[in-house]
Amino acid sequence: MHPKDAPTATPEQCLREILDVVTCIRNGHFTCRLREEMPGDAGEIAKVLNEHLDLLEAFRSEHLRLTEEIGVTGRLGGQAALPECTGAWREMADATNRLGVNMTCQFRDGGNIVREHLRGNPAARMTARNIAGEFREFREQFNELLDRVAADKSAGT
Repeated sequence: MHPKDAPTATPEQCLREILDVVTCIRNGHFTCRLREEMPGDAGEIAKVLNEHLDLLEAFRSEHLRLTEEIGVTGRLGGQAALPECTGAWREMADATNRLGVNMTCQFRDGGNIVREHLRGNPAARMTARNIAGEFREFREQFNELLDRVAADKSAGT
């Protein structure tokens, strides 16, 4: 039978299909899609919902990629590439990228200081800015350790 000859879905069938896809979303499955050729408003809902699913899948993919890069392979500096996001989606993507940048800068700052000390520069200190909490405590303790090492060296111990 040709698709044009297929019977049109009833409103109840359209709602059932929409409910099935929304249930998939709630359960964390973003690969399901609606038939966009549903009649009337149901077709518009299907189009928008499918676009939403595309965004969810892209966000999921980028989030997993970044957590793999940073947390498993130890590659810092990655950014989520989600150029089509707007509103709260843009805020979440930007926040994810800020997290990556801040962690990268703070970690690299510590690594650069260790490298400077290994090259014979005992005055080098961590200078990471705009940090708080445990990162600030780490910076202060790290710099205190460097001060103690320098004091011990100059005291001849």
